[in-house]
Amino acid sequence: MRFLFKDPSQTLSSNYTQKFKISFLSMGFLCALAPSSHAKLTKDFSAITPVPSTNAATDTTTLNKSSNVSILDIQRYTGSLLSPSGAVTQAGALMMEPYFQSTISRGGYLNNGRVRSNKYRTDSADSFLLIKYGVTNNLSVQITPQVNYYWNGRTTSSTVHFSDLPVEFQYRWIDQNNKKYIPSFTTYLGMIFPTGDYTNLGRALDAAGSGSYALRFGVQSQAAYDINNHALRVRLWGVARKPLTSADIRGISNYGTDIGYRGNAKSGLYGNWGFSLEYGITKEWVLAFDFQYDWAKGTRMRGAYTNGPFERYVSAASHDIQIAPAIEYNWTPTIGAIVGAALTIDGHNTNDFVQPQFAINFAF
Repeated sequence: MRFLFKDPSQTLSSNYTQKFKISFLSMGFLCALAPSSHAKLTKDFSAITPVPSTNAATDTTTLNKSSNVSILDIQRYTGSLLSPSGAVTQAGALMMEPYFQSTISRGGYLNNGRVRSNKYRTDSADSFLLIKYGVTNNLSVQITPQVNYYWNGRTTSSTVHFSDLPVEFQYRWIDQNNKKYIPSFTTYLGMIFPTGDYTNLGRALDAAGSGSYALRFGVQSQAAYDINNHALRVRLWGVARKPLTSADIRGISNYGTDIGYRGNAKSGLYGNWGFSLEYGITKEWVLAFDFQYDWAKGTRMRGAYTNGPFERYVSAASHDIQIAPAIEYNWTPTIGAIVGAALTIDGHNTNDFVQPQFAINFAF
């Protein structure tokens, strides 16, 4: 239950893929689904996991239509691979979800959308831990530390590296109400701290950060529907990242420069938008699917190599489309796992990749 980002500082020739996980959602859609100001709303427990009912019908995988228990109230979720989750619904609630994934590059999308294969394309192993804590019943704070290791046909990273650190506050303005099919509405605001290595590197594959602070902001909404006694949860989101500072560069860097270079770089606005579907086969088993559109404006570069001319340019903008099919299994309302893969199906000026991954979700 998170979103991926490519660092816009990446150059196509470096084949360097990094997680970060855009344009905003249509506010008209959200307004159309929003309740009137006097409507009484219930808590959106699906932001963590559903609270089990004590009714005996919860022990069956198919509910009797005459039962007072709705499948929407007992369905269990971990959350899909790419979609962000909303704020948790209880003060003091803690959610932890470790992710493990491998990025397998298939080449790079050119400016015309065609894929160019590269014998020495870069692959990676990545792991991050999503930690979310409920400050109040509507406000949550989330941090996502991440580590990466890269390799290609010629070399590898010198060691495992920590990436930049995202810290985000999430506030839910509207609670999800399953009985009235009212979707929740959450806003995001936070900062990415430049904790990853990005300049004066020993080798290009040691790059793990951007070198600049970036503002994080976005919106998310989710709702659940009863489809013939099977729960269908839908999420919509739009998020963006705005770099606030430029990065001073020396030598080999995350921005594709080499030994002898001195200058600075500032990435443009980047982000993504998308939707996810989670369909409950049974109370425990869920099929998940994500669609995500990533985009990034170009990076402004200024600097020069030793004894070389001063250069000033802006790299090309980029985009890609990802899909992510997966399957979830939830042992209890507070413990679940998801296995699947994200893959690009279209793009330009960016990497083409497949990313198998799995995660385990714990709610306390």
